[in-house]
Amino acid sequence: MYAHKKRQLSALPAARGIAVAVAALALATFIPTARADSRVAELLSQLGDVEDLAYRKTIEDGLAEYDARHFEEARSLFRRAHTMSPNARTFRGIGMTSFELRDYVSAVHNLSSALRDVHKPLSTVQRKQTQELLDRSHLFVDVYTLTVSPQDAHVLVDGSAPEFESDGTLMLGFGQHTLEVRAPGMVARTLPIDVRGGESKNLSVTLESEAAAHTESPSPSAEAGSVATVTRPSPRMSNRGPAAWLWASGGAALVTVGAGIYWYNRASQLDSCNNPPLDSQCTNKSSLKTLQNVAIGTTIGVGAAALTMALIGILSWHSGPAAGQTQTALDCVIGPLGIACGRSF
Repeated sequence: MYAHKKRQLSALPAARGIAVAVAALALATFIPTARADSRVAELLSQLGDVEDLAYRKTIEDGLAEYDARHFEEARSLFRRAHTMSPNARTFRGIGMTSFELRDYVSAVHNLSSALRDVHKPLSTVQRKQTQELLDRSHLFVDVYTLTVSPQDAHVLVDGSAPEFESDGTLMLGFGQHTLEVRAPGMVARTLPIDVRGGESKNLSVTLESEAAAHTESPSPSAEAGSVATVTRPSPRMSNRGPAAWLWASGGAALVTVGAGIYWYNRASQLDSCNNPPLDSQCTNKSSLKTLQNVAIGTTIGVGAAALTMALIGILSWHSGPAAGQTQTALDCVIGPLGIACGRSF
């Protein structure tokens, strides 16, 4: 019996040696197959001592998709892992993939949560990288302090109910958005919003009651026998009084006279230049010719306009209605090809 125990004791060191050899062989087999990419190796360290195999497998699959730049798939897997075990590192994975997908509002929310969460907290290096990415994400969002009246109005952004921040502000990502505010008995308002990023703004929206809007904009229908009058604002020169046209004609006539005098003076100087006195030479003949042509064009053009406006004034003066007749008006419009006139009834 003593000999048997002695053999058992002597076998213990041999068994230990075999176990150490097996462990060394397993380690040697794993090291060559580890990822060479230091970034992926750092992400794999997030697994830590997780006991849940389903969580481990989901994280590994998410990292593989992220490494392949399949960010939609990676975010879906990180979110699934987050439902299994919410922690700072799952927040970080969701925030990183959201940034790559240009979903900057989600990136801000999740990266901020990753820095705050105490479950599986980030390492010093991870915190530094997460803070840098969070700062970049803030450059692509605008924060709005939204005030609506009435206060119980329903707010939609791009057709969906927005997620307000804890302080009541509204964060929108880079690009074009549509803000819609509705309330019972009120006229809905729709506003376009262009987010440039990195700004904080105040936005106030006040709805008008449907009754007030109906009062300010009466129905186009009129009572029987009444006549509806429609005013058509127009920037054109329309329905001018006869005096206005005659005054304009007089002004144009004065300009025509001035242009004619200038034309005569340039013509006289040009004649002198064509027949210069002895021992003299004309040096500005070309300029005089150009000025004479300008004066000719001005005289003819403004003169024609003066005659036209005088004719309009005379016709308007005699276009008043006789007793019992419907009033008409002479409507003239200045266009690119001249002045067109017609009567309106």
